Amino acid sequence: MPESRWFNSSRGARFNPGWERTRKMILERDSHRCQRWVTDWRTGGRRKCWLPANEVDHIHRAENGEPDDDSPENLEALCSYHHKQKTARESGDARIKKRRRREVESWYSHPAYRTSA
Repeated sequence: MPESRWFNSSRGARFNPGWERTRKMILERDSHRCQRWVTDWRTGGRRKCWLPANEVDHIHRAENGEPDDDSPENLEALCSYHHKQKTARESGDARIKKRRRREVESWYSHPAYRTSA
């Protein structure tokens, strides 16, 4: 059995059964070209990356275990570089959120905040 990239994740279980068909449709719609906007640091001009794309990503990520929005408007083709970059940023944001939530929970677990029954 081939090893999945998500062997430690439940993310794959959230894919809809028609994901492969949806993925192919988005890649064809975007002409297999990366749709990520990039800014030229010299001129400040913005353009699309346009490198060959073989990955499809959700523009707006689902949160709190919600199912992903697989509508074509929420999907875009990305090159591997930009997909990894976006995933790393989202992962970092999620870690910060989780740490802040733990800090708040820790603060309110202090005996001064406990109610006696």
